Amino acid sequence: MATPTLVYKAYEHLQHWKPLSQCIPAEEIVVSSHHFFPLFSYCYTLAQELYRSLPPRKNGQDAFIHPLNVVWGLKKAHIDDPLTLAVGLLHDYVEERVDGYQRDNNVPKNKMGISLLDAYERKVFKELEQGLKQCCQQHQFSLTTTPALIASLKLLTRHKRHFYYKSISAIFQCHDQELKEQAIQVKLADRLHNILCLDTFGEQERLYQCFKNLFILNNTKHFLLEEYGLEVIHGRVYSATEKLFNKCCRATYDAFVEVCQQSRRKNISEITSMLQLAFHKFALEKSGLWAVTQINDEEVHLLRLYQGVIRKYDARLHHEFQVYTQLKNKELKYCRDFFRDYHFTEQQLQAIISYKDAYALREVIAYLIYQPDYVVSKFLCSELSKEGRIKKKT
Repeated sequence: MATPTLVYKAYEHLQHWKPLSQCIPAEEIVVSSHHFFPLFSYCYTLAQELYRSLPPRKNGQDAFIHPLNVVWGLKKAHIDDPLTLAVGLLHDYVEERVDGYQRDNNVPKNKMGISLLDAYERKVFKELEQGLKQCCQQHQFSLTTTPALIASLKLLTRHKRHFYYKSISAIFQCHDQELKEQAIQVKLADRLHNILCLDTFGEQERLYQCFKNLFILNNTKHFLLEEYGLEVIHGRVYSATEKLFNKCCRATYDAFVEVCQQSRRKNISEITSMLQLAFHKFALEKSGLWAVTQINDEEVHLLRLYQGVIRKYDARLHHEFQVYTQLKNKELKYCRDFFRDYHFTEQQLQAIISYKDAYALREVIAYLIYQPDYVVSKFLCSELSKEGRIKKKT
Protein backbone atom coordinates (compact mmCIF):
# COMPACT_ATOMS: atom_id res chain seq x y z
CA MET A 1 0.00 0.00 0.00
CA ALA A 2 1.31 3.46 -0.92
CA THR A 3 2.44 5.77 1.87
CA PRO A 4 -0.28 8.35 2.61
CA THR A 5 0.49 11.84 1.35
CA LEU A 6 0.55 14.82 3.70
CA VAL A 7 -2.71 15.93 2.09
CA TYR A 8 -4.37 12.59 2.86
CA LYS A 9 -3.01 12.66 6.42
CA ALA A 10 -4.72 16.04 6.80
CA TYR A 11 -7.96 14.40 5.66
CA GLU A 12 -7.48 11.58 8.19
CA HIS A 13 -7.18 14.21 10.91
CA LEU A 14 -10.41 15.94 9.87
CA GLN A 15 -12.55 12.95 8.88
CA HIS A 16 -15.48 11.89 11.04
CA TRP A 17 -15.36 8.57 12.83
CA LYS A 18 -18.04 6.13 11.75
CA PRO A 19 -19.69 4.10 14.51
CA LEU A 20 -19.76 0.33 14.65
CA SER A 21 -22.99 -1.08 13.23
CA GLN A 22 -22.44 -4.66 14.39
CA CYS A 23 -21.25 -6.16 17.66
CA ILE A 24 -17.66 -7.38 17.76
CA PRO A 25 -16.07 -9.96 20.09
CA ALA A 26 -13.84 -9.05 23.03
CA GLU A 27 -10.77 -10.39 21.19
CA GLU A 28 -11.13 -7.70 18.53
CA ILE A 29 -10.81 -5.03 21.20
CA VAL A 30 -8.12 -6.44 23.50
CA VAL A 31 -5.78 -9.21 22.31
CA SER A 32 -6.35 -12.43 24.23
CA SER A 33 -2.65 -12.62 25.16
CA HIS A 34 -2.80 -9.36 27.11
CA HIS A 35 -2.23 -9.69 30.86
CA PHE A 36 -5.56 -7.98 31.64
CA PHE A 37 -7.61 -9.74 28.96
CA PRO A 38 -9.38 -12.06 31.47
CA LEU A 39 -10.66 -9.01 33.38
CA PHE A 40 -11.72 -7.24 30.19
CA SER A 41 -13.44 -10.43 29.00
CA TYR A 42 -15.28 -10.69 32.32
CA CYS A 43 -16.53 -7.09 31.95
CA TYR A 44 -17.47 -7.76 28.33
CA THR A 45 -19.62 -10.76 29.32
CA LEU A 46 -21.18 -8.86 32.22
CA ALA A 47 -22.19 -5.98 29.97
CA GLN A 48 -23.34 -8.28 27.17
CA GLU A 49 -25.66 -10.20 29.50
CA LEU A 50 -27.25 -7.00 30.79
CA TYR A 51 -27.80 -5.47 27.35
CA ARG A 52 -29.37 -8.69 26.06
CA SER A 53 -32.24 -7.98 28.46
CA LEU A 54 -32.76 -4.45 27.12
CA PRO A 55 -34.90 -3.49 24.11
CA PRO A 56 -33.18 -2.52 20.84
CA ARG A 57 -32.05 1.07 20.37
CA LYS A 58 -34.39 3.52 18.62
CA ASN A 59 -32.64 2.84 15.31
CA GLY A 60 -33.24 -0.90 15.72
CA GLN A 61 -29.67 -1.84 16.62
CA ASP A 62 -28.74 -4.23 19.41
CA ALA A 63 -28.53 -2.32 22.71
CA PHE A 64 -25.02 -3.73 23.29
CA ILE A 65 -23.77 -1.75 20.30
CA HIS A 66 -23.62 1.38 22.48
CA PRO A 67 -21.02 0.31 25.07
CA LEU A 68 -19.06 -1.34 22.24
CA ASN A 69 -19.02 1.96 20.36
CA VAL A 70 -17.81 3.77 23.47
CA VAL A 71 -14.89 1.33 23.62
CA TRP A 72 -14.38 1.67 19.85
CA GLY A 73 -14.12 5.45 20.19
CA LEU A 74 -11.55 5.08 22.95
CA LYS A 75 -9.55 2.69 20.75
CA LYS A 76 -9.62 5.09 17.80
CA ALA A 77 -8.16 7.74 20.11
CA HIS A 78 -5.28 5.28 20.73
CA ILE A 79 -6.42 4.33 24.23
CA ASP A 80 -5.44 0.68 24.53
CA ASP A 81 -5.42 0.32 28.31
CA PRO A 82 -7.79 -2.62 29.01
CA LEU A 83 -8.89 -1.11 32.34
CA THR A 84 -10.05 2.12 30.67
CA LEU A 85 -11.74 0.05 27.97
CA ALA A 86 -13.45 -2.02 30.68
CA VAL A 87 -14.77 1.20 32.22
CA GLY A 88 -16.10 2.12 28.78
CA LEU A 89 -17.97 -1.18 28.57
CA LEU A 90 -19.53 -0.73 32.01
CA HIS A 91 -20.03 3.05 32.05
CA ASP A 92 -23.85 2.69 31.99
CA TYR A 93 -24.05 -0.68 33.73
CA VAL A 94 -25.20 0.50 37.16
CA GLU A 95 -27.51 3.18 35.77
CA GLU A 96 -29.18 0.67 33.43
CA ARG A 97 -29.70 -1.74 36.33
CA VAL A 98 -31.25 1.02 38.45
CA ASP A 99 -33.49 2.11 35.54
CA GLY A 100 -34.67 -1.48 35.14
CA TYR A 101 -35.42 -1.78 38.84
CA GLN A 102 -37.37 1.47 38.73
CA ARG A 103 -39.46 0.27 35.76
CA ASP A 104 -40.07 -3.24 37.06
CA ASN A 105 -41.15 -2.04 40.51
CA ASN A 106 -42.95 1.18 39.46
CA VAL A 107 -40.77 3.19 41.85
CA PRO A 108 -42.19 6.74 42.08
CA LYS A 109 -40.03 9.79 41.37
CA ASN A 110 -40.54 11.27 44.84
CA LYS A 111 -38.26 11.51 47.87
CA MET A 112 -39.07 8.02 49.08
CA GLY A 113 -38.61 6.60 45.58
CA ILE A 114 -35.20 8.26 45.22
CA SER A 115 -34.14 6.75 48.54
CA LEU A 116 -35.15 3.30 47.28
CA LEU A 117 -33.20 3.80 44.09
CA ASP A 118 -30.14 5.02 46.02
CA ALA A 119 -30.25 1.87 48.13
CA TYR A 120 -30.57 -0.34 45.04
CA GLU A 121 -27.67 1.50 43.38
CA ARG A 122 -25.46 0.76 46.38
CA LYS A 123 -26.50 -2.89 46.17
CA VAL A 124 -25.58 -3.09 42.47
CA PHE A 125 -22.21 -1.47 43.10
CA LYS A 126 -21.53 -3.94 45.91
CA GLU A 127 -22.38 -6.90 43.67
CA LEU A 128 -20.27 -5.47 40.87
CA GLU A 129 -17.33 -4.88 43.19
CA GLN A 130 -17.51 -8.42 44.56
CA GLY A 131 -17.57 -9.91 41.06
CA LEU A 132 -14.63 -7.80 39.88
CA LYS A 133 -12.69 -8.64 43.03
CA GLN A 134 -13.19 -12.38 42.53
CA CYS A 135 -12.05 -12.09 38.92
CA CYS A 136 -8.95 -10.14 39.98
CA GLN A 137 -8.12 -12.65 42.75
CA GLN A 138 -8.57 -15.58 40.38
CA HIS A 139 -6.08 -14.11 37.91
CA GLN A 140 -3.77 -12.61 40.56
CA PHE A 141 -4.22 -9.00 39.49
CA SER A 142 -3.15 -6.09 41.70
CA LEU A 143 -5.29 -5.43 44.78
CA THR A 144 -5.78 -1.84 43.54
CA THR A 145 -7.41 -2.91 40.27
CA THR A 146 -10.97 -3.36 41.55
CA PRO A 147 -11.08 -0.12 43.61
CA ALA A 148 -9.78 1.81 40.59
CA LEU A 149 -12.49 0.41 38.32
CA ILE A 150 -15.25 1.03 40.86
CA ALA A 151 -14.02 4.61 41.48
CA SER A 152 -14.23 5.34 37.73
CA LEU A 153 -17.68 3.82 37.42
CA LYS A 154 -19.00 5.74 40.43
CA LEU A 155 -17.73 8.95 38.87
CA LEU A 156 -19.51 8.16 35.59
CA THR A 157 -22.80 6.96 37.11
CA ARG A 158 -25.57 9.52 37.21
CA HIS A 159 -27.49 9.25 40.47
CA LYS A 160 -31.27 9.59 40.21
CA ARG A 161 -31.24 12.45 42.70
CA HIS A 162 -28.93 14.55 40.47
CA PHE A 163 -29.69 16.69 37.45
CA TYR A 164 -27.44 16.48 34.40
CA TYR A 165 -25.10 19.37 35.27
CA LYS A 166 -24.40 18.02 38.73
CA SER A 167 -23.63 14.58 37.37
CA ILE A 168 -21.15 15.97 34.83
CA SER A 169 -19.70 18.42 37.36
CA ALA A 170 -18.65 15.50 39.58
CA ILE A 171 -16.33 14.39 36.77
CA PHE A 172 -14.75 17.77 36.11
CA GLN A 173 -14.34 18.64 39.78
CA CYS A 174 -12.68 15.33 40.70
CA HIS A 175 -9.37 15.98 42.53
CA ASP A 176 -7.66 12.84 41.20
CA GLN A 177 -6.32 14.03 37.84
CA GLU A 178 -5.76 10.55 36.40
CA LEU A 179 -9.24 9.41 37.39
CA LYS A 180 -10.76 12.64 36.12
CA GLU A 181 -9.16 12.36 32.68
CA GLN A 182 -10.16 8.72 32.31
CA ALA A 183 -13.78 9.62 33.12
CA ILE A 184 -13.70 12.56 30.68
CA GLN A 185 -12.42 10.28 27.93
CA VAL A 186 -15.16 7.71 28.51
CA LYS A 187 -17.85 10.41 28.70
CA LEU A 188 -16.65 11.96 25.42
CA ALA A 189 -16.72 8.57 23.69
CA ASP A 190 -20.20 8.01 25.14
CA ARG A 191 -21.55 11.32 23.89
CA LEU A 192 -19.81 10.91 20.53
CA HIS A 193 -21.75 7.72 19.83
CA ASN A 194 -25.00 9.21 21.14
CA ILE A 195 -24.71 12.22 18.85
CA LEU A 196 -23.98 10.00 15.85
CA CYS A 197 -27.27 8.15 16.40
CA LEU A 198 -29.88 10.89 16.12
CA ASP A 199 -31.53 9.69 12.91
CA THR A 200 -34.83 8.95 14.64
CA PHE A 201 -34.95 12.26 16.56
CA GLY A 202 -36.85 15.41 15.62
CA GLU A 203 -35.38 18.91 15.67
CA GLN A 204 -36.18 19.68 19.30
CA GLU A 205 -34.72 16.45 20.68
CA ARG A 206 -31.63 16.81 18.45
CA LEU A 207 -31.07 20.28 19.85
CA TYR A 208 -31.44 19.05 23.41
CA GLN A 209 -28.93 16.22 22.89
CA CYS A 210 -26.49 18.59 21.19
CA PHE A 211 -26.81 21.07 24.04
CA LYS A 212 -25.87 18.36 26.54
CA ASN A 213 -22.75 17.76 24.45
CA LEU A 214 -21.96 21.46 24.38
CA PHE A 215 -21.78 21.63 28.17
CA ILE A 216 -19.36 18.69 28.29
CA LEU A 217 -17.27 20.03 25.40
CA ASN A 218 -16.99 23.49 26.94
CA ASN A 219 -15.74 22.01 30.20
CA THR A 220 -13.40 19.64 28.38
CA LYS A 221 -11.83 22.57 26.53
CA HIS A 222 -11.26 24.27 29.90
CA PHE A 223 -9.71 21.04 31.24
CA LEU A 224 -7.41 20.71 28.22
CA LEU A 225 -6.17 24.29 28.59
CA GLU A 226 -5.49 23.81 32.29
CA GLU A 227 -3.88 20.37 31.94
CA TYR A 228 -1.90 20.75 28.70
CA GLY A 229 -1.93 24.45 27.81
CA LEU A 230 -2.21 25.80 24.29
CA GLU A 231 0.32 23.22 23.08
CA VAL A 232 -2.38 20.55 22.82
CA ILE A 233 -4.82 22.86 21.01
CA HIS A 234 -2.14 23.72 18.44
CA GLY A 235 -1.39 20.01 17.97
CA ARG A 236 2.15 20.23 19.29
CA VAL A 237 1.54 17.46 21.85
CA TYR A 238 -0.73 14.43 21.47
CA SER A 239 -3.59 13.87 23.86
CA ALA A 240 -6.23 11.17 23.50
CA THR A 241 -8.59 13.49 25.37
CA GLU A 242 -8.07 16.25 22.80
CA LYS A 243 -8.64 13.76 19.96
CA LEU A 244 -11.96 12.65 21.48
CA PHE A 245 -12.87 16.29 22.17
CA ASN A 246 -12.17 17.21 18.55
CA LYS A 247 -14.18 14.31 17.10
CA CYS A 248 -17.10 14.90 19.46
CA CYS A 249 -17.08 18.60 18.53
CA ARG A 250 -17.24 17.79 14.83
CA ALA A 251 -20.03 15.25 15.25
CA THR A 252 -22.01 17.77 17.33
CA TYR A 253 -21.41 20.48 14.73
CA ASP A 254 -22.81 18.13 12.08
CA ALA A 255 -25.88 17.46 14.21
CA PHE A 256 -26.53 21.22 14.49
CA VAL A 257 -26.12 21.55 10.71
CA GLU A 258 -28.73 18.85 10.22
CA VAL A 259 -31.18 20.76 12.46
CA CYS A 260 -30.62 23.87 10.34
CA GLN A 261 -31.30 21.88 7.17
CA GLN A 262 -34.44 20.27 8.61
CA SER A 263 -35.73 23.68 9.68
CA ARG A 264 -35.06 25.31 6.30
CA ARG A 265 -37.16 22.63 4.59
CA LYS A 266 -40.23 24.13 6.28
CA ASN A 267 -40.16 27.06 3.88
CA ILE A 268 -38.32 29.57 6.05
CA SER A 269 -35.25 29.92 3.80
CA GLU A 270 -36.36 33.43 2.79
CA ILE A 271 -35.48 34.78 6.25
CA THR A 272 -32.53 32.58 7.28
CA SER A 273 -29.94 35.12 6.12
CA MET A 274 -31.60 37.66 8.44
CA LEU A 275 -31.19 35.20 11.31
CA GLN A 276 -27.55 34.59 10.41
CA LEU A 277 -26.67 38.29 10.22
CA ALA A 278 -28.50 38.97 13.49
CA PHE A 279 -26.38 36.30 15.13
CA HIS A 280 -23.17 37.87 13.87
CA LYS A 281 -24.32 41.28 15.10
CA PHE A 282 -24.98 39.68 18.49
CA ALA A 283 -21.59 37.98 18.53
CA LEU A 284 -19.66 41.07 17.45
CA GLU A 285 -21.45 43.75 19.43
CA LYS A 286 -22.53 41.97 22.58
CA SER A 287 -19.61 39.57 23.14
CA GLY A 288 -22.30 36.98 22.71
CA LEU A 289 -20.07 33.94 22.34
CA TRP A 290 -18.02 34.50 25.46
CA ALA A 291 -20.52 34.28 28.30
CA VAL A 292 -23.99 33.04 29.13
CA THR A 293 -26.31 36.00 28.62
CA GLN A 294 -29.83 36.89 29.70
CA ILE A 295 -32.77 38.12 27.64
CA ASN A 296 -33.27 41.85 27.38
CA ASP A 297 -37.03 42.32 26.89
CA GLU A 298 -36.41 45.89 25.69
CA GLU A 299 -34.31 44.72 22.73
CA VAL A 300 -36.23 44.96 19.45
CA HIS A 301 -33.48 43.91 17.02
CA LEU A 302 -33.51 40.31 15.82
CA LEU A 303 -30.30 39.66 17.79
CA ARG A 304 -32.56 39.38 20.85
CA LEU A 305 -33.32 35.79 19.83
CA TYR A 306 -29.74 34.80 20.68
CA GLN A 307 -29.57 36.26 24.17
CA GLY A 308 -31.23 33.48 26.12
CA VAL A 309 -30.42 30.31 24.17
CA ILE A 310 -28.29 28.67 26.87
CA ARG A 311 -30.63 29.70 29.68
CA LYS A 312 -33.57 28.15 27.83
CA TYR A 313 -31.92 24.74 27.58
CA ASP A 314 -30.63 25.14 31.11
CA ALA A 315 -34.27 25.20 32.24
CA ARG A 316 -35.02 22.03 30.29
CA LEU A 317 -32.00 20.22 31.75
CA HIS A 318 -33.37 21.03 35.21
CA HIS A 319 -36.83 19.77 34.24
CA GLU A 320 -38.20 23.27 34.76
CA PHE A 321 -40.61 22.71 31.91
CA GLN A 322 -42.82 25.65 32.80
CA VAL A 323 -39.86 28.05 32.57
CA TYR A 324 -38.67 26.34 29.39
CA THR A 325 -42.14 26.72 27.83
CA GLN A 326 -42.38 30.37 28.91
CA LEU A 327 -39.05 31.16 27.27
CA LYS A 328 -40.07 29.37 24.08
CA ASN A 329 -43.40 31.21 24.00
CA LYS A 330 -41.61 34.55 24.42
CA GLU A 331 -39.46 33.71 21.40
CA LEU A 332 -42.48 32.64 19.36
CA LYS A 333 -44.37 35.82 20.21
CA TYR A 334 -41.37 37.93 19.22
CA CYS A 335 -41.02 36.04 15.90
CA ARG A 336 -44.75 36.30 15.27
CA ASP A 337 -44.52 40.09 15.64
CA PHE A 338 -41.20 40.53 13.84
CA PHE A 339 -42.11 38.38 10.83
CA ARG A 340 -45.80 39.25 10.71
CA ASP A 341 -45.66 40.20 7.00
CA TYR A 342 -44.64 36.64 6.09
CA HIS A 343 -47.74 35.04 7.67
CA PHE A 344 -45.74 32.06 8.93
CA THR A 345 -47.62 29.13 10.42
CA GLU A 346 -46.94 28.05 14.00
CA GLN A 347 -44.89 25.16 12.65
CA GLN A 348 -42.76 27.57 10.62
CA LEU A 349 -42.28 29.86 13.60
CA GLN A 350 -41.05 26.87 15.60
CA ALA A 351 -38.71 26.03 12.73
CA ILE A 352 -37.30 29.56 12.94
CA ILE A 353 -36.56 29.04 16.64
CA SER A 354 -34.91 25.69 15.96
CA TYR A 355 -32.87 27.14 13.11
CA LYS A 356 -31.53 30.08 15.09
CA ASP A 357 -30.69 27.87 18.11
CA ALA A 358 -28.82 25.38 15.96
CA TYR A 359 -27.06 28.10 13.97
CA ALA A 360 -25.83 29.88 17.09
CA LEU A 361 -24.74 26.79 19.00
CA ARG A 362 -22.89 25.30 16.03
CA GLU A 363 -20.85 28.53 15.85
CA VAL A 364 -19.96 28.06 19.53
CA ILE A 365 -18.69 24.58 18.62
CA ALA A 366 -16.55 26.05 15.83
CA TYR A 367 -15.03 28.54 18.29
CA LEU A 368 -14.25 25.70 20.70
CA ILE A 369 -12.37 23.86 17.96
CA TYR A 370 -10.51 26.71 16.31
CA GLN A 371 -10.07 29.54 18.81
CA PRO A 372 -7.28 28.29 21.10
CA ASP A 373 -8.18 30.06 24.35
CA TYR A 374 -11.96 30.08 23.87
CA VAL A 375 -14.46 28.77 26.40
CA VAL A 376 -17.94 30.03 27.31
CA SER A 377 -17.74 31.55 30.76
CA LYS A 378 -20.65 31.13 33.21
CA PHE A 379 -21.03 27.70 31.59
CA LEU A 380 -18.29 25.84 33.45
CA CYS A 381 -18.76 23.34 36.25
CA SER A 382 -16.73 25.51 38.63
CA GLU A 383 -19.05 28.47 37.98
CA LEU A 384 -22.36 26.73 38.62
CA SER A 385 -24.36 27.28 41.77
CA LYS A 386 -24.28 24.72 44.57
CA GLU A 387 -27.51 23.30 43.17
CA GLY A 388 -25.72 22.62 39.90
CA ARG A 389 -27.33 25.25 37.70
CA ILE A 390 -26.30 28.40 35.85
CA LYS A 391 -26.01 31.39 38.15
CA LYS A 392 -28.36 34.21 37.31
CA LYS A 393 -25.84 37.02 37.65
CA THR A 394 -23.51 37.53 34.72
